[in-house]
Amino acid sequence: MGWLERFQEFIENRLPDPLTFALTLTAFMALLAVVLTPTPPTALLMKWGDSLSALLTFTMQIGLTIILAYVLAQTPLMQSGLKRLAGLAKTPAQAYVLVILTAAAFYLISWPLGPITGALVAREIAREAVTRNNPVHFPLMAVGALSGYAVWEMGYSSSIALAVATEGNPTQEIIGRLIPIQETLLTHWNLLSIVTTLTVIIVTVLALHRQFDLKEPYIPEDLVTPLETSFEESPATQPAQGRRRWSLLTGLVLAAYVVGWFAQKGLSLELNIVNWTFLAAGLLLVRSLPHYSALFADGARVAAPTLLQYPLYAGIMGMAIQSGLAQQFTQGLVAIATQTTLPVIAFLSAGLINIFIPSGGAQWALQGPAFIEAAKLLDVDLGLTAMSVAYGDQWTNLIQPFVAIPLLALTGLRLKHIFGLALVLCAATSLPLIAGLLVGNMQG
Repeated sequence: MGWLERFQEFIENRLPDPLTFALTLTAFMALLAVVLTPTPPTALLMKWGDSLSALLTFTMQIGLTIILAYVLAQTPLMQSGLKRLAGLAKTPAQAYVLVILTAAAFYLISWPLGPITGALVAREIAREAVTRNNPVHFPLMAVGALSGYAVWEMGYSSSIALAVATEGNPTQEIIGRLIPIQETLLTHWNLLSIVTTLTVIIVTVLALHRQFDLKEPYIPEDLVTPLETSFEESPATQPAQGRRRWSLLTGLVLAAYVVGWFAQKGLSLELNIVNWTFLAAGLLLVRSLPHYSALFADGARVAAPTLLQYPLYAGIMGMAIQSGLAQQFTQGLVAIATQTTLPVIAFLSAGLINIFIPSGGAQWALQGPAFIEAAKLLDVDLGLTAMSVAYGDQWTNLIQPFVAIPLLALTGLRLKHIFGLALVLCAATSLPLIAGLLVGNMQG
């Protein structure tokens, strides 16, 4: 057994289930807040409880995203398309690269599409791998699908880069102007970082695959449902009742709304319109409304076990922000920064804070003002400073259970199956991300 297999086995045997992990993180954050801030325990308890409902809208949105994507993936046309795409992967290397690049493209366009698309492609490739005896490692493939989170803030999806370019954003007054995407997303050092980071991801994943020395496809034995049955379109085998025209009519009406929405607002994707697009497409492709209902119920069973984690992470975020702990941490690091080290400090601090506050927008509202003030004082490029926080936010998404929930739900994997591999990949991606910021800082 090689070092990677021993490490993965160590993680799988000791990492708690996601709900226990979230509760442990809650207790740790509470302890830090009580010890390091003047917040009394009773006040902290109320802040935690009041924050539990802060993400209920998001929870509903992402829950629907999982379910509607599942339904769409089970329709005959999508199954055929996914099967054709999966058929392009003749070797393990081709399988991993296909998943990584497909997922990354969608992460860069719209982050909700990334984990969903990546999970569906990984699932279908794994299904084909079992049929063809292509020796892929399914958890590693899922990590490849998750790896797009390491580049999402570099593209059109970026919550921070788009925020500082938008009129009325929370840091506009501090900055003194807007920061256009020409100074963030479209800089040559950022575009180069996309290429180098994806290259490192591919090389690392392929190197990890070789460590397993597989002779056949690897599927964890303790999956809730075995791969060969979890990918069956069981609801579709039920007799369809009703007429095709009703699902078609409903889908066409909703599709007309989606087209009108994009005509008015352009390609500014957000969760709601992604969901209604998925719903419209699913209704157009199913056999009947009862067929859609059956698939939806099956998708709900896939999504349900994960949804309780979102209120817990909302509580963690509430404690970190409202106790002043996150602000205190940021200000302490800013105080020791220099012109050379500020981007790296912003990157590392954002990566750490992201473990407790897995939201790019919330992180920028919290860290942005302090780092912008420091950048102006030290004469560091403001666009680079914003992207430094963005890079840190995306970096530790690779090991943040909160953002992995949709992918885990759709693949049937558990956190313990991917965490060790994701940890190795997270360490590897730190190198091109920091290098990109250093290059940008020298040029700025």
